Amino acid sequence: MISKTFLELKSRALHNKSLDISSRIANLKKLLTWIEKNDAEIKKALHLDFQKSEFETQTSEIGIVKSEIKYFIKNLKCWAKPKCVQTPLTLFGHISKIHYEPKGVVLIIAPWNYPFQLTINPLIPAIAAGNTVVIKPSELTPHTSKLIHQMVTEVFSNNEVVCELGGREKTEELLGYDFDHVFFTGSTQVGRIIAEACAKKLTPYTLELGGKSPTIIDETADIDDAAEKVYWGKFLNRGQTCVAPDYVLIHRSKKDAFIKKFNELEKANVETPTGFVNTQNQQRVTKLGGNGTDFHTTRCELIDSPALDSEIMKQEIFGPVAPVIAFDILDDAYKIMALNPHPLALYIFSKSKNNIQDILNKTQSGGVAINNVIVHLANHYLPFGGIRTSGIGTYHGHFGFLEFSHRRSVIEQKFLFKTMRLIFPPYTDFKKKLLAKL
Repeated sequence: MISKTFLELKSRALHNKSLDISSRIANLKKLLTWIEKNDAEIKKALHLDFQKSEFETQTSEIGIVKSEIKYFIKNLKCWAKPKCVQTPLTLFGHISKIHYEPKGVVLIIAPWNYPFQLTINPLIPAIAAGNTVVIKPSELTPHTSKLIHQMVTEVFSNNEVVCELGGREKTEELLGYDFDHVFFTGSTQVGRIIAEACAKKLTPYTLELGGKSPTIIDETADIDDAAEKVYWGKFLNRGQTCVAPDYVLIHRSKKDAFIKKFNELEKANVETPTGFVNTQNQQRVTKLGGNGTDFHTTRCELIDSPALDSEIMKQEIFGPVAPVIAFDILDDAYKIMALNPHPLALYIFSKSKNNIQDILNKTQSGGVAINNVIVHLANHYLPFGGIRTSGIGTYHGHFGFLEFSHRRSVIEQKFLFKTMRLIFPPYTDFKKKLLAKL
C-alpha cells in the first residue's frame, strides 16, 4: 500500500464524521447486494481453497454475513445517535451526552479457516461506525482472497475500503502504518506479535484468538444429544473452527456410552467434509495423534484418555480429533482445564442446575453454550470474544459497533452559568460548607 492511499483513507475517515448515517447504510446495502449477486462465486472460491461444501459455505460463511448486514441496516441509525446520560447534581445546569464517532482507519487481518465470514463480519461494524478500512485477507485461501479483492473494488471507492493481498511480509508492511485500530483473527502466537506491534504505536486493537475450548459432560446429561452436537462441532469445517469443542471432559459413568454413540455417528455419516487448508495443517494434526493417513475417509475421531502432558492436551487441535478424558467429580475437571490458559468457549452438557451453576462459578471462558456447541456466536445480541489469551475485545451486533467507535464524552452548560463560581477561588468557608452538603 502506498502512503498516498493511506492518507486518503485518513482524510475520508475524518470527513465521515460530518456525513449522514444514511451514507453508511447505503454502503452496507451495496455490500449485501454484491454478496447476493455473487453467491455462486463465493461458494466456488471456498470449494477451490479447501473443498468446503456448499451447505457449510451457505450456513457458516454467507448466511451469517448476510444476517449481520441486515441487522446493522435495521439498527444503525438508533445506535449512532448521541446518547443522553445523567449529570450529577454537582454539575446541575449541564447536559451530558456520548457521541459515537469513527476511530479513523481500521486494519482487518483475516484468517484462513472462515476466509469470507471472518473478513466481512468485522468489516461490517467497522464501516458502520464510519471508519475507513484496509483488509488483509489470508494468503492460504487465494481464491477467496482474490474474490474479496474484487468485491472491495466493485463496492467501495478506494478512499473507503482497500484490500491488500500478500503473505506475512504484507502484514508486517501494513503494521508499519499509523492505524487507528487493528482487528486480528488468528492464533494466540501471532496475536502476541500483533499486540506488540500495536503497543509501539499505542494503537488500540481487537484480538479474536482461540485456545483449547473444553466440553464438560456430567452424569445427568443426555449422552446421545451431547455426542451428536460434539460430533457436529468437530465435523463442521473439519474442526478448523476457533470455537470448536477441543476436548471432552466426561463423567466416568458416561464415557463408554459417549464414545459408542460418537463412533456410530462417524460410521453412519456419508457426508464429505471440508478438507484441510493444506498438507502442513494435516501433518500437524497427525503428529498430535490423529489418524492422519485415513483423514480422507475418517470425518471425526476420538482419542481415549491421552496423557495430560501430551502435545494433544497442550496445543489447540484445530482439526477433526477430540481427546476424551473421564472425571469422577467436577473439581477434577476444573483441574484439567486449569492446565491450559483461558479458552475462547466452554460447553456444558447437563440437566443439573446446580452443576451448571458450579461450572459457571468456578471457570472462565470467552463464551459459554449450555447443552449445545458453537451456536452462541450466531446471536447478534451476545458479545463474541475471548478473555486473556483467547482474545481481547468483542464484536457482533451492537458490540461490534461499539468496538469500532470512539465514545466521545460531551458536556455542555445550558443554564445557571454562574453556579460554576462556587468552585472558583477564593475558597471561602461558605463555599466549603455548601459543597460539602452537595
